[in-house]
Amino acid sequence: MAEAQNSKAGGWHELRQGPGLVRLALISTCVSLHAMDVFVTSTILPSVVADIDGVAYYAWPSALYLITSIVGAASGGMVGANLGLRRALAIAVSVYLLGALFCAAAPHMAVFLMGRTTQGLGAGMLVALAYTMVRQLFDDDLRPRVFAVMSAIWGLAALVAPLIAGAFAQMGFWRGVYWLTVPIVVIMLVLARRAVPGTAPSGDGSGLPWGRLLLLGAAVLCVTVSGRIDEPLLRLILIAGALFGVGGMLRLDHLADNPLLPSAPTSFRHPVGTGYWIFFLMSLSFAPLSIFLPLLAQRLHSVEPIMAGYIAAVMSLGWSVGSFAAAGAAPSLQRILIVTGPLCLLIGIAGQGLFVASGPLAPLIGLIFLSGLGIGQCHLHVSNNVMMAARKGEETLTAGAIPTMQSLGIAFGAATAGLLANMAGLSDGISVAILTDVTEWIWGFALIPAGCTVLVAARLVWLINRAPTTS
Repeated sequence: MAEAQNSKAGGWHELRQGPGLVRLALISTCVSLHAMDVFVTSTILPSVVADIDGVAYYAWPSALYLITSIVGAASGGMVGANLGLRRALAIAVSVYLLGALFCAAAPHMAVFLMGRTTQGLGAGMLVALAYTMVRQLFDDDLRPRVFAVMSAIWGLAALVAPLIAGAFAQMGFWRGVYWLTVPIVVIMLVLARRAVPGTAPSGDGSGLPWGRLLLLGAAVLCVTVSGRIDEPLLRLILIAGALFGVGGMLRLDHLADNPLLPSAPTSFRHPVGTGYWIFFLMSLSFAPLSIFLPLLAQRLHSVEPIMAGYIAAVMSLGWSVGSFAAAGAAPSLQRILIVTGPLCLLIGIAGQGLFVASGPLAPLIGLIFLSGLGIGQCHLHVSNNVMMAARKGEETLTAGAIPTMQSLGIAFGAATAGLLANMAGLSDGISVAILTDVTEWIWGFALIPAGCTVLVAARLVWLINRAPTTS
């Protein structure tokens, strides 16, 4: 007990000292590049397509970025294991910089799309390597605090990135957003030199399994395209194809000598697989809500467009608050938070369903915050327990796969949201009656993965309690 109290008192102080602060800065920069990119591009895209005549491809910059970021995240763990963290970081940040330069100098839409594709690959690798660095560079009791900082970056990006991007667009210099990457990359390379030890690679040095990565990319492509198809049957076929592709990739990875993922990544008999299911299900539950909240706030509650986006960002704020509040919890309390977090998410989604169509707005915003609060208090401790439970020799792969599972949940959640919205009649036009039906379909669906998350979280706690304790 005394050790836990000392850890709680000194945890934040340790992060602010010497190598801890430099390492935290490097991890934060890796995550912030990806987080800012998600919000920045959606803000400047109208200016981009107007400048380089690409309105016919308006949806593709974000779609291609999503696809390759998942592929990059899936390969990040293997790259880190085979090359060592420092070299892997240099490669990932170089790939990201190359994509940013393509975007900054793009004379037409084809080059811009090439840049976004390359950026996504680099960003996915950077996020995977950030989780790997948390695993390798910080002790068990410090990791929840690092995860709290990482979650705060997403909340900050949701608030700040649209303002920065909007300012560049207002000046008629949207390319400046991408030129800003150059000094950031220089800073990252300096930080990596100081923060990451030049340790020997832990992998077997085998090349990347491009076949499995392409299969995963094709599956995510099916999911992404399904979100832009109006025909429900074709959309269902694409989603089924995506499920088949992901399942096939997992099967091939299980049989391979150079796996991308740790052993049995979907098994409920081990904390790693169980934790991965929590990441996937939580993302599957909140992704559809985040997509439709701005539209519903504008059309059903007469919220100004600039404020409607911030209503959805309330979830990110709750996530950050929950993470910081729970970061110093003792092990016994952590196990409680792993279950109460999904319970808060479930209650928040159920409550939102009561107010999202008819209001009032105040309790709706409070329940959105509650959902984020639930994710925040649980996510960092699930992440830490997954890393601690990694099988010997799979530590890097286990940590690097966490963002892959989250991104897959977001991708499938977005596709399912589009399917349900069309089934509710959204493709026929936007009216109060249709949007009310959309809320019933979307929020009703979100309750299913949210409820499953509670059960899986209870299973994870049971597995943690059964595990032998180590001194």
